[in-house]
Amino acid sequence: MDQRGIEQLRAAYQAHRQEFFAYAYGLTRCTATAEDAVHSAFEGLLKRAQLPQDLRPFLFRCIRNAALDVRRRTQRDMTGTLPQDSGVLDLPDLRLDLESALSTLGEDERETILLKTYSGLTFEEIAAVREVSVNTAAS
Repeated sequence: MDQRGIEQLRAAYQAHRQEFFAYAYGLTRCTATAEDAVHSAFEGLLKRAQLPQDLRPFLFRCIRNAALDVRRRTQRDMTGTLPQDSGVLDLPDLRLDLESALSTLGEDERETILLKTYSGLTFEEIAAVREVSVNTAAS
């Protein structure tokens, strides 16, 4: 990868690292596993010859794939709490209520809510990240 691509990745990471972590955490439910997934995704991206035009949704798809791979490799339990330093929410009681509500959803629904709420992706971008139709992502 050329220096321009490295700078694009650096800028994307610096601008969206909390979103990337929150998304990976929502998939893995483990702080260490989420961090590993984000780092693994960026490490893989550095090995690419070039980056796609629409980088942000592509990064979420790479993080999704890495999170699912790391979760499968580590065989971790899907329970846990949001990390205190995640910056996702500032109100502890609300954080617990939100976590309880999200834990009642299926994995697909939880993932879509995380992408929409925390990352602000459109349903078209969510469909691309999850590799499903726009209608499926929206429903």
